[in-house]
Order: sequence, then C-alpha cells, then structure tokens
Amino acid sequence: MTEHETAATARSRAALHLAFTAFCDTHGSAWFGLARARLHDDVLALRAVQQMKDRLRQQWPVALREEHPASYAWMLIKSAVADAAAEVTVETGRPPGGSPADRAEVIRCFADRARIGLETPGDHEHLHQALLRLAERQYDVLVLRYLLGLKDALIAEHLGSSETNVRTTAQQALRRLNRLLAGTDRNNEE
Repeated sequence: MTEHETAATARSRAALHLAFTAFCDTHGSAWFGLARARLHDDVLALRAVQQMKDRLRQQWPVALREEHPASYAWMLIKSAVADAAAEVTVETGRPPGGSPADRAEVIRCFADRARIGLETPGDHEHLHQALLRLAERQYDVLVLRYLLGLKDALIAEHLGSSETNVRTTAQQALRRLNRLLAGTDRNNEE
C-alpha cells in the first residue's frame, strides 16, 4: 500500500468514527429512554445502550448502507434491551419492573403527556398493562412521543417510517389504549 493509500484509509476510518460518534450523540437519549422505560433501572439501561453501541460500531458500515440507519439502530437497541430483560428474568425469576412507585411515576408522566386521565392509584397499573397489550409499533410510537417527548420527524427516523405514518399509528394506538382502559377492546390489534 502506498503512503497516499494509507493516508486515505486513515482519513476514511476517521470519517467513519466521526459519523458514528455524531450518530450516537444524536440518537443516544432516545436509546437510553427506551432502555430505561423497559428496564426501570439506569445501570441496566446504560449497560444495554453500551452493548448496543458496541454492536452498532461493529456493524457501522452495514448500518450506513441501510436506507434508514436510525431504524437499523432502533432494531439493535430493542434487541439489547430484550437481552438485558431476559438476563434479569433468569437471574431474579421475574421480569424487570422497578418499584411500584417508580413505575407509577413513569405511567403518570406518560398519562399526563398523552392526556389520559387517571382517577385512582390502581389506574396506573391498568394503564401499564394496557400499554403492554399494544402492538409493538404502537407501543414504540407512544413511548417515543409521550414518554420521551420526541417529535414525529425524529420518531419516523427511528422507526424507518414517515411522519404521516407515525401520526396515524399514534392515533390508532391511543384509540386502542382507550378501548383497553374502558374494557371495550374486542380486537387483539388495530
């Protein structure tokens, strides 16, 4: 390899590293937010995000060839979170859930942002169970929008979708959530 080729390769690696770092800086808070919402533990969430970043770093050239690299990364974080949850379940005999007070606070925050009225303390657990019954895409859109406060454009980027699709999915999810809370849902999914 010539000196010129060596220098070009070094510049290329540096550019890939810079792009990776900027990508992680842009999307890292959403990854952590998802991990924390599902794992209810900051240490576990940080570990899952780090494992995801390690996988993404190894697969970065592949991710860049994807039409939606953020969607590819979203798939990786969901996998890392699922792995972490499974590990906790094996170790403790129960899935991660945090304390009832922590879970209630997260659900209260979600309900406030989504404008879902919670009348009694038991309503928090009912809403949590209803959220878990949503389709995966619906759950992701609601968590990203109402729990993490992301704009539809960024949600669309994470999910490899359009803003219109995100808005439609959010509307369908909220309708289904309301039916589940009212006890009138007859479908498995909308």
